[in-house]
Formats: sequence, C-alpha cells, structure tokens
Amino acid sequence: MRIFRWALIGFVVLVASCGGGSSSTTSEASSTTSEAPSTSTVADLAVAYKVGDTGPGGGIIVFVDEGGFDNSSGDDSLIGAVCLLVSCNYLEIAPADVEGEFSMSDAINAAENYSTATANDWVLPSKDALNEMCKYAFGDTVNVICNESGDGSFLNTFGNFTDDYYWSSSERADGDAWTQGFGDGYQGGVPKRFLDLVRPVRAF
Repeated sequence: MRIFRWALIGFVVLVASCGGGSSSTTSEASSTTSEAPSTSTVADLAVAYKVGDTGPGGGIIVFVDEGGFDNSSGDDSLIGAVCLLVSCNYLEIAPADVEGEFSMSDAINAAENYSTATANDWVLPSKDALNEMCKYAFGDTVNVICNESGDGSFLNTFGNFTDDYYWSSSERADGDAWTQGFGDGYQGGVPKRFLDLVRPVRAF
C-alpha cells in the first residue's frame, strides 16, 4: 500500500514537471473563451413568450412547445409544417386576417405575401396549426380538436377571428383541403376552389 502511494505521488510530480501547469493555464483560457458564447445564448433565451403575448412579428403567440417542433417528418398536417427553421418553440398568428376571401392556392400566396414591420416569414397554417389557432380563439385548453369539433360550449372571443371558415395549407384528399370553422370549431375538408378566410402564421 505504501509503495503504491509513493508511486502515485511520483507520477503526479512527473506530470506537473512536464508542463501540467501550463496546460491548466491553457484550459483556463479556453474555458474563459467558451463563456462568451454561452453568455449570449443565455441572453437570447431570456426572451421567453407565453400564450397571449405579443410576438416579435407583431402578432399573438397562440402555442408554445418548450421541447420544440420542426418539419423533419414532412407531414404537411402537423404544426411542424409551418416551422421554417431547424427547430421552433412558438406559433404566432398575424394580428389580423388578410382582407378578402380566397381559393386555397390564392390563400397560400396571400399568406406568404403578408408581412409586418418586423417579420416577412408568414405562411398559411397547417391543419394542426389552424386547430391551435382555433383553440386559442375559443380559450379551449382541454380538447384535442377545438371546441370538440363543434360540439362544445366555448365561444370565439380571442384573436379577433371572424365567425367563418379559415384555410389550412394541408390537403385532405385530391382536390380538397382542410378548413376549420371559427364559429364552432368544426374541422373538415372542402374543395380547394371554395372561398375561405386567411390568417397567416409564423413559427420561431
């Protein structure tokens, strides 16, 4: 045991004499250097939003996912379909509808051409993103489909939505796309030639 202890002490002395001291200085310098980026990251994360807050695009935050969502699945009906970044945490709705009624193809263009003073990455919501918008409008925090797809008792009171149908960007079948009624919450598919409303969204 005593021999092992002296061997260990000798090894430590050998490492220190071979420049162990200078490597610790180097590692201190590199750890100091690595602190600069982490400080800016903490500052970025300090700006956190909750549902109902005004977002950086001037709209309203209607959905928050702390774990993040993305478009890696390629499923055009999911919330992630509206995320144009590697990962997103927030869904923000435009402060108002685009004026007029549109066929689906025109609705896509109207949403993508929409801009505010601080954002120009607005898109037509996917089916699930539209449902989250509807849940916000109805103050519905309990149902999977907004207002139980028309069978509930919630009222459309938030977000200044019209009591009518809004387009999603998600196809339901050939020639049909998903819409949702902001009078009752009903989700269904209609021919793409129909004229419905547009409320752009952005994810970040």
